[in-house]
Amino acid sequence: MTVFLVICLLLILPLLGGASYFGFEVFSILLLTLIVLIVVSFIELFYLKRRLVTGAITVDPETPRGEIVNFILPVRLETRWLPLRIKLKARYGSLDKSVRSQKEVTFRDLRAGDELELNFSVAARHTGKLILDEARLEARTFFGLFKFKRVFRSRDIRMMTYVLPLPDRADNTVIRAFRQVDESELAKRRVEERSDEIDTMRVYREGDDIRRIHWQVSSRMNEFIVKQYEAPLAIETHILFDDFTGYSFLDDMALCDKALSLRDLILDYVSGTINWLIQHEMVVSLHTGSSESVTERLRLANDPLRYRRLLAMMEPDTLPTLGEMIENCRGSGSRDRFLLFSSRISEATAASIVELQRKAYQVIYFHFNTDSLTPEEEKALKMLRRADIEVVEVHDQRPLSVIDVIESAGREYA
Repeated sequence: MTVFLVICLLLILPLLGGASYFGFEVFSILLLTLIVLIVVSFIELFYLKRRLVTGAITVDPETPRGEIVNFILPVRLETRWLPLRIKLKARYGSLDKSVRSQKEVTFRDLRAGDELELNFSVAARHTGKLILDEARLEARTFFGLFKFKRVFRSRDIRMMTYVLPLPDRADNTVIRAFRQVDESELAKRRVEERSDEIDTMRVYREGDDIRRIHWQVSSRMNEFIVKQYEAPLAIETHILFDDFTGYSFLDDMALCDKALSLRDLILDYVSGTINWLIQHEMVVSLHTGSSESVTERLRLANDPLRYRRLLAMMEPDTLPTLGEMIENCRGSGSRDRFLLFSSRISEATAASIVELQRKAYQVIYFHFNTDSLTPEEEKALKMLRRADIEVVEVHDQRPLSVIDVIESAGREYA
């Protein structure tokens, strides 16, 4: 029902009164015309409802952050001559605390046989889910007396896309950190079986295989000398991260946006690091923090896009602390490399990192600095530096290199 229909219904009373009181034919003709118009519009309403065909709202299942996401509604008018005016009203942002709820209204005139796509565009501002809350398609009949609506709600149909973190955020920080370890000279492990490379020799001990005795050296030394062999130890890189920024506890729109921006920075570094590792054909596992989930640890060498999707699917502030994640991945090889990404650090987490460093081949901690540090966070960072753990401080968009951090830490404690 439209305002025009209400006006027409109100006109029936004076026209009916004029026709019955004055008996003028003009009142009767106008009244009959009005009634016919309402009846024709009513029939037209049911006709157009059947002839206006709408498809499902479609959207790309994933998009990189910073791009424009287009929600597309296909519409087709299957009439022979009758046109139609439609209005699309879409709403977004009711579940996003970092923006105000946004509305967009689009008007289109359809001619008979027209087929088009109605778009609602949203900027992919932050990594995670981007949901179109509701879309309403409103169509008016030719005479404008009636209108009908079709409502599409996110709770009924899928109107969501995943915003992926950027894959090129490895930066020179990660590269410099890895250049400190020559991958061609990885740690070695002792092996008892024969290999092509002799590591060293030592005096024979009871239980040694006599086939490992180096007879030429033994004859010169006048005692049995055995050969020790070495083999490269394959080092796997484990990615552990904590994306907590306090977003779930905030209500102010500006603070929520700032928290999500910090989370974006963390996820960009995680995805960029994994991308860099995969490009250099290194074995890498991503830990999601849940020891019960089958996806807790993912080997990503065969599917470089999978980790970006996984990062986008995680809800903000749902991961445990780094200390808890380190406890969950105790089963990993002690001679592996661990990269840790977080914006929060406590003394308990620092103690877990120090304990991990005693067993791991290499531990690098990327700390995403906030505006100010609490006394506990300052103590935790000092604990890491005193334990000679590589700490990379990331400030906004320009991180310090590992070399600069180590040199500044040395001057601090000199």
